[in-house]
Amino acid sequence: MTALIFDTETHKLHGDIIEAAGIAIDFSIMENAKLSDDYRISPELLLHKSVTFSERYKPSEPISLGAMAVHHIVDEDLENCPSFNEFKFPVQINTEYLIGHNIDYDIAAVNRAGTVTKGIKTICTLAMSRYLWPTLDAHNLSAMALHISPNRGMTAHELRFAHSALSDCKTTFSVLTAIVEETGISSFEELYEFSEQSRYPTHIFYGKYRGWAIKDMEDKELHEVLNKTDDQYLRISLENELLARSNLDEQNQLPFD
Repeated sequence: MTALIFDTETHKLHGDIIEAAGIAIDFSIMENAKLSDDYRISPELLLHKSVTFSERYKPSEPISLGAMAVHHIVDEDLENCPSFNEFKFPVQINTEYLIGHNIDYDIAAVNRAGTVTKGIKTICTLAMSRYLWPTLDAHNLSAMALHISPNRGMTAHELRFAHSALSDCKTTFSVLTAIVEETGISSFEELYEFSEQSRYPTHIFYGKYRGWAIKDMEDKELHEVLNKTDDQYLRISLENELLARSNLDEQNQLPFD
């Protein structure tokens, strides 16, 4: 298995890893999951067919209250755990693709722990969700789980009582499978290429123009967002739209016989 669905919990925003979990999968697992109407709610079959791991680590400083409120892990839970900088991916998993919802955050956490991820291809379910369903009012993992679920009541109940890195991996699997079903993608390499394409947004997802399609914005609005954002992918999308308009203006100004 070369693809690993991966998630971390950290002791503060952009902090040390305090919990890391992963589920190694092959593509056939997702293809089989599509045959079941309830795979989005309870993909327990996934755990029986995959290599999984979940470990906790001790951070370099106490956990922030804000982080505790999210993952409900407290300092006392980690007293006998290894240091965060001892994190390593399991040796039995040959990870070629690393999959997660906002996987860049988890990659950064792994790098801060001293683990090198160079050469691993990242697949971001957040980017792909935004690309496929840009008009949703939220794209966080819980929102996407509810969006794709055939039984939102049951899904909401499970989300309420199942927050951990491993449960987030299971939810990410559900979102990933829905993406594969929506796109007809048939391999991890195709999924990786689609993820890379999806990183360049077609819409604005935060701030004053949240929900607006980039192609529908005025030039002055594009420049306004461009001057404020440090998101490299959004900047490229905005610059490409402005460049396309500039080229069109130039063509319209050419004399014709």
